[in-house]
Amino acid sequence: MLQSVPGTLAKNHASASHASTSWAKDAYVPVALELLAGSGTRITVKRGQEIFAEGASAETCYRLVDGSVRLVKLMADGRRQVCEFVKAGDLLGFETDEEHYFSAEAVRDCTLIRYPRRAVETLLADDKAFARHVRQITARGLQDAYQRMVLLCHKSAQERIAWFLLEMADGAENEGGSIFLPMTRTDIANYLGMAIETVSRVLGQFKQNGAIEQKSLNRIQVMDRDALEAVRGEV
Repeated sequence: MLQSVPGTLAKNHASASHASTSWAKDAYVPVALELLAGSGTRITVKRGQEIFAEGASAETCYRLVDGSVRLVKLMADGRRQVCEFVKAGDLLGFETDEEHYFSAEAVRDCTLIRYPRRAVETLLADDKAFARHVRQITARGLQDAYQRMVLLCHKSAQERIAWFLLEMADGAENEGGSIFLPMTRTDIANYLGMAIETVSRVLGQFKQNGAIEQKSLNRIQVMDRDALEAVRGEV
């Protein structure tokens, strides 16, 4: 598992520099975003379909209303790197460049609101509160990206999986320690820089130790959060 980390460092250094332009947590989106309601268009995207492609013109951005999206970077050798999982309430596709740095793909059926980039840029220029929140989003995005770089470079497989489960536990669809994982084990392995066999092995260890319980293929129940937090440690 850890032998893949050195190669991952360069990839995540690149993704860190673009992370703030690709998504924004709902908690940091101000009420001013409601001013865009008139220019937004609601769309639906089926599981596995592409929302926008890497290198395509970034004329629009999106807010995820329902579902889950993965941001994917195509590497020079043809491999696909999962760089982020976007959850309901997040923004994606608002770039500082003229083209999309990532591809965005629906992990499951999604509902999104599509905004013209020009409308968002106009709101940034006219609304100081909105601009201030976007700066906060930028700082938070970079912090999260660098945190993940540390995770991939210095943490064990157990620490990575514990971190991932606790991060996913904060999702809107998770209550009472129940974690919904719409992505495949392959996606998780790709995202965390390890083999799919390692993901399955570590989840099995957590289950055997009583930290989690597998309710279904996509649903995990956290039985001992303190144990997961102890394994995760500081990131």
